Amino acid sequence: MKFAKLLIVLMLATAAAPSFAARARTYDTYGSSASRFYAGLGVGYMKNDIPGNSNTSIPWNLVAGTSINQFLAAEIAYTNLGTTDLGSGINLKGAAYSLNLVGTIPVTQAVSMYAKFGFANTGVYSESGSSTGATISYAAPTIGLGVRFPLSAKTDMRIAYDNYKFQTTNTNPVTYNADVTSVAVLFKF
Repeated sequence: MKFAKLLIVLMLATAAAPSFAARARTYDTYGSSASRFYAGLGVGYMKNDIPGNSNTSIPWNLVAGTSINQFLAAEIAYTNLGTTDLGSGINLKGAAYSLNLVGTIPVTQAVSMYAKFGFANTGVYSESGSSTGATISYAAPTIGLGVRFPLSAKTDMRIAYDNYKFQTTNTNPVTYNADVTSVAVLFKF
């Protein structure tokens, strides 16, 4: 069901994107984007699968990347996963650092869909009143899907879905998922 909703959002964004973009993306003689480097900021909605809690938060992320060619890019990203209320005054906070390869398929001259595959290191810790629990790091593969379209010659927008894995305790390690849906503005250099 979640995947169907995401797919509908991506299809609607793809259909609406040409109205946002007045220009087509240009490529140099090597087939790579005329603007190879980019950096951006995004905000979104995170849902985790920890039982018995609020399960949601508002994450934000920073991303920097470079286009290798028209179809492939490399990215590094920091994602603040926000705060999840575990009840009884205990909050779980988390963040993820990731390194990804991004495969892009142009849908039109202005719109591209992409898939990200990479590696993320997540860290989570709990807060209760004035005390903070130890940070638990967990390294795992990460994936993402999205659509990207230009807003201007130097600015793109992307709508993305990313999945991160994390653990909550050292004594009984249990792996959970954090599904992040976000909107980001990318600035090309």
